[in-house]
Amino acid sequence: MGKMKVLVILFFAIILFGGGAMFFLKEEVMGKENEKEKEISAEELVEMSVDTDVITTNLASANNFAIVQFNILLSSKETKEEAEKRKPEVRAAIISTVAGFTKDELIGKEGIVKLEKELSTKLESIVETGEVERVLVTEFKLQ
Repeated sequence: MGKMKVLVILFFAIILFGGGAMFFLKEEVMGKENEKEKEISAEELVEMSVDTDVITTNLASANNFAIVQFNILLSSKETKEEAEKRKPEVRAAIISTVAGFTKDELIGKEGIVKLEKELSTKLESIVETGEVERVLVTEFKLQ
């Protein structure tokens, strides 16, 4: 009778462990499916992004300037509308951010990534209805 109790307890333990494993694996698979659903189409990308004008501004280093343009992806159409209404603030944020860099800081991939991150953070404080998903440099010239 003692061996039978051990086998029954072991049987139920295996069932509970297997059920728990299936639950967590299902959650992991569902999470990956939800990520795929979050991928946006090209049409949605256009509906939720803003292209800035080409902006020329001096840099922190002497006698240097940059010519830049950005694409800003926002979290919703409403956030895009807000960003468009706040274009002067967005433009000012871009100018002050770019002007804070020296030519040497902007050279190379690392410089562009740093500029995109810093500008994204600054723009995040401007928009109130949503979030800045990402900022891409679409034109970039240093002189």
